[in-house]
Amino acid sequence: MSLAGNLTWLRRSSTLRLALILSAIFALCMATAAYITITVGSDVFERRIDTTLDALAKASALEGARGDRFGVILRHPDDLEDLPIAFKRVVARGGGTVELSDDFRESEAWRVLVDTDSQGAPVMAAVPLDDAEDAFELLGGVLWTTMLTMIVLTLVVGFATGIVAQRRLKRINSTLSALASGDLSARTEITRNKDDLDDMARQVDLTAAELERLVAQTRHLSANLAHDLRTPLARLRSRLESLPEGVERGAALEEAERLSGIFDTIMRVARIEAAQGTDGFEKVDLADLMADMSMTFGPVIEDAGKVLQFDASDAEAVFADRQMLVQAVANLIQNAMRYGGDKINLAARGHTISVADNGPGVASEKYAEIIKPMVRLDATRQSEGTGLGLALVRAVADRHGADLILSQTDPHGLTVTLKFADL
Repeated sequence: MSLAGNLTWLRRSSTLRLALILSAIFALCMATAAYITITVGSDVFERRIDTTLDALAKASALEGARGDRFGVILRHPDDLEDLPIAFKRVVARGGGTVELSDDFRESEAWRVLVDTDSQGAPVMAAVPLDDAEDAFELLGGVLWTTMLTMIVLTLVVGFATGIVAQRRLKRINSTLSALASGDLSARTEITRNKDDLDDMARQVDLTAAELERLVAQTRHLSANLAHDLRTPLARLRSRLESLPEGVERGAALEEAERLSGIFDTIMRVARIEAAQGTDGFEKVDLADLMADMSMTFGPVIEDAGKVLQFDASDAEAVFADRQMLVQAVANLIQNAMRYGGDKINLAARGHTISVADNGPGVASEKYAEIIKPMVRLDATRQSEGTGLGLALVRAVADRHGADLILSQTDPHGLTVTLKFADL
């Protein structure tokens, strides 16, 4: 898979999206928990320190002397000359935490409380907080490290799970694409029974098998029906030819010939749709193909009082069955002669071939209908034709993996294009 394909998968993978969402939720929860733990824990710790300082202050009796000892500062609120100025600002507020830029008595953070001693005299009590700050930093580091580790682990598990799921989804999607393109033998071949994706894959295989059976049965029935009717039709034609010359005899022979053509077309469509693989395929130059078709049908079109134009510009070769392409183009030309105007244009450009006419055209909403077998737009079915011409063209297009494109000719008419894949 290319880099672009990998990026597309990363953007579209529902498993990875779920992993990202869960990671985001987990990160938010962990961040909230860490913030609450550190903030609330700090407040509780400070209240406990204040309780201890209050007990120290009430148990002391300064009587004008300093009580500094064992990392505890006990002073009169006015006796702060040798202390950093930050102590004075905090004392003026009645107490709080002093944050220093440099160590003072080996500590950058102090907790200060202004209270009264055992004799009711005002006293300032302060203790260092470096050990507590280190403890909270350690706690915060543990929480954030745990959160990042869990996020990375969730992403890794989600990514790995996504790759496994995406492989199965890709196989299912490839099978469905192959079925849509006409390869009814395509299967996912997933036989495990672990989760819903495996159940889906097996259901796709069962559906494909049933579809293949029904389509094969239908094709077999239509081909056999056409084949079996050819014999009595040939006998009917033989008997008609033995009748005396006359208008009725000629009309009957024309109808017999028309029926024979319908059965032949049905059998050709069935054979094309039933074929598999690339047997008979070769490198076909589209310009040469359309030039040959122009030379073959040119006199017929001129005899019908119509004009044939041919244009081949930068046409390339494709890997195809030439005989099938000849059948498809011949059907398109016959349709253009029958339903189009007085001009027919054959074109070969790049990997495409097209047949266009300047007739009344077909409404765009009818395009999907006219390529179906036995479908004709004239409701009374009084015009000539079998309704199988475009069906055969569609079968040839499907057989080659080509796009069958119907569009309006400018200013009016119908253009049918076959667009082939690159070699």
